[in-house]
Amino acid sequence: MARFRRKKALYEVIGKTELKSSYGKTLEQLHQEKYDKNQANAADAARRMPKTVTGWPKKPRMIQFNAGRIEISIPYQFAVALILGIVLLLLVVFRLGQNTGLLSERKATGLAEKVQKSPQKAPGQPATSQLQMPEAKTLLAAQPDEKADLAQPKAGNRIVIQTYQLRAHLEPVRQYFAQFGIETEIRKIDDWYYLVTKEKYENPERPGTDGYRAKQRIIDLGAKYKAPMGYETFGTKPFHDAYGKKFDD
Repeated sequence: MARFRRKKALYEVIGKTELKSSYGKTLEQLHQEKYDKNQANAADAARRMPKTVTGWPKKPRMIQFNAGRIEISIPYQFAVALILGIVLLLLVVFRLGQNTGLLSERKATGLAEKVQKSPQKAPGQPATSQLQMPEAKTLLAAQPDEKADLAQPKAGNRIVIQTYQLRAHLEPVRQYFAQFGIETEIRKIDDWYYLVTKEKYENPERPGTDGYRAKQRIIDLGAKYKAPMGYETFGTKPFHDAYGKKFDD
């Protein structure tokens, strides 16, 4: 006996066909709406993006203007080379400054050595500065009449420059005045030694006489006397109290 097979009615077949057709149309519509929405969002984002902002190119320029700002882009190799160049320049400037300072110091040292050099002194000659010698020579040249007076004594007064109980301390003084053409000698009277001029003059205490001029010159030169180490200095104003005296020679 044959199995009974249920046959579908015509309306069922038509209903399924319509359902499949409407489902396909619904999917197609959903895809289209999603696509349209994405397109709208992209267009809206493009409209909102600022027109003044520019993106970096693949190889940015070193200097460029972006949104009102100055932007600088330097490759790190160039930056390292620039820093090394600046350091090298500073080292060169520093080295040049050192060489210039050393040259100036050498010049100053050489000048100081020339100034400090002095002529050879005879043994026992008192120490004198280079400034004293020119001044003394100038004073001697400016008073030729006094030199003539010293060479031509007119009376019996000798000028006593200094007295001391030790002869050795008067020797540097005698040599000092000999530099300026004033010849002296050391005489012993009782227990004292007298350093006196060899020449004789008129009264040294009376202004206008050759003795007075000679005494003033001795006082001026004596103020610059510097005693050698270990010898008497004769005060801060040596020989300022020189005076005239007659001797029995």
